[in-house]
Amino acid sequence: MTMATIAVIGSGVAGLTAAAYLQENGHSVTVFEQYPELGGVTATLKQDGFSWDLGPMLLEGFGRGEPAGLILEELGIQEKLQLQREERGLVFPDFSIWPQREYRGPYWRRDYLKRVFPSDSGGLDRYYRFYDRMMDLMALHWRSEQTGGLRSFLLRARTWRAFQKVREMSEWSAAQLMDHFFQGPELKALYTSILADFVVRPSQFSALAVPAINVETPFDKRMPLQVSKAGPRPSYHYVRGGCEKLVALLADKIRSCGGAIYTNTPVNRIAVQDGRVKGIIHNDHEFKRADTVVASGGVREVMFDLVGKEHLPAEFISRVNDVPLMESVHMIHLGVEYDIGRYQPGGLCYYYQTYDIEDAVNRCQQGIYHEGRDGFLVYVPSLHSPEMAPEGLHAVTVYTIAPNHLDKGDWASRGEELSDTLLREVEKYLPGLRKRVKTTVIMTPDEFKKRTHLKHHAFGGRAPVMGKSGGPHRTPIDGLWFIGSQSEKIGGGVSGTMAASRRVVQMILKKR
Repeated sequence: MTMATIAVIGSGVAGLTAAAYLQENGHSVTVFEQYPELGGVTATLKQDGFSWDLGPMLLEGFGRGEPAGLILEELGIQEKLQLQREERGLVFPDFSIWPQREYRGPYWRRDYLKRVFPSDSGGLDRYYRFYDRMMDLMALHWRSEQTGGLRSFLLRARTWRAFQKVREMSEWSAAQLMDHFFQGPELKALYTSILADFVVRPSQFSALAVPAINVETPFDKRMPLQVSKAGPRPSYHYVRGGCEKLVALLADKIRSCGGAIYTNTPVNRIAVQDGRVKGIIHNDHEFKRADTVVASGGVREVMFDLVGKEHLPAEFISRVNDVPLMESVHMIHLGVEYDIGRYQPGGLCYYYQTYDIEDAVNRCQQGIYHEGRDGFLVYVPSLHSPEMAPEGLHAVTVYTIAPNHLDKGDWASRGEELSDTLLREVEKYLPGLRKRVKTTVIMTPDEFKKRTHLKHHAFGGRAPVMGKSGGPHRTPIDGLWFIGSQSEKIGGGVSGTMAASRRVVQMILKKR
């Protein structure tokens, strides 16, 4: 294998993961980041002695042997990242779910909900049988991908048999699945509520993916990960000190292997000649030769603005235009002198103020901002990492989904007004919070666009809509690859994004 000169566009976890692997494999890698800081939405923001994560909070898949954990181990940085397994809470208008003082086994949430909703008791039993089958199916699939030979064949056979038990539901939507199991709106909302984060309606989301977004383990850190012979279930962790620690370790890995990283260096064009990538043009006029370009970010921005439609076949252009994207978020970071534990038992809680997830998401997709009335999230990173706030104080993040473009006015003129409205909704659960604020950082969709260099800010990237895919990793341009949250990656969040970058690197290395 000959050494290649590789340009990586973007320093989020997708770009940094790909660059670390490629540099470690002997190639000459340069990372170009348009923003002054590394990390994209995996960065950590700082002000007045407080620190807040911009995006990821409770991360899935970072345990040993899990997708992101495997990557950290292969890159030799797993032992350097401090992880803390933790949990989250849920609050709805008529009930709330928090870990109980006395641990009552891996199905305590099911048993609790059967007491609260006795008319749906039978549906809960049936749902959890379905849940276990899907969890086993996912575990078997993951194990089959990590092994080879006869063992892989046997695991794939078990996976196929497990799939037959849920095959009849494979064409269903999440809305149909909820109607199949439950009568009342409360439980239907409970198991589809996280779809609001994706800005995807239950009628747009696959039924078989519902258990994957409702894994039981993040609701009680005492739950065992291994509950069947199929394999362990996903674990959830915080990064001690904030996600900047992950970003720094990946960046250090790249530099220690001889790679280069440039910030404040936007790529203006990907140079293409005769269907082959030649390099990139940055800072408006400087040309950097590259045998391979690995681009992350917005699929339309990369393909249409950096490459140009004139270099792309019509079928590929149509596929890029068909990629469904999430909407943005309205995020408020606060430094407070406030007794959080008096009102919120844990560091992370989702507050939902509606049971109609379909309607709430539909309105957001139409540009109608709910201003916190449909729900929001409150995260207190200083509870698991005290160093993220001055002694005796707390770092608090409040956010909720929000459209890129408001149906009334714009974010530039209404940002402060809408932030005050959102905090008023938060004070229904955390009374008097605004009076205890020491410092504030408001991030509207406009701020996220600047940070991510996107025309349409999609907070989680590609929206997981049934029948739709993300931007293809392999492009029609020889030597150009696409990665990141808007790509065709399988699996969401930071872990899924990193795993997709690892897979693309394997494709690049195999081709070379």
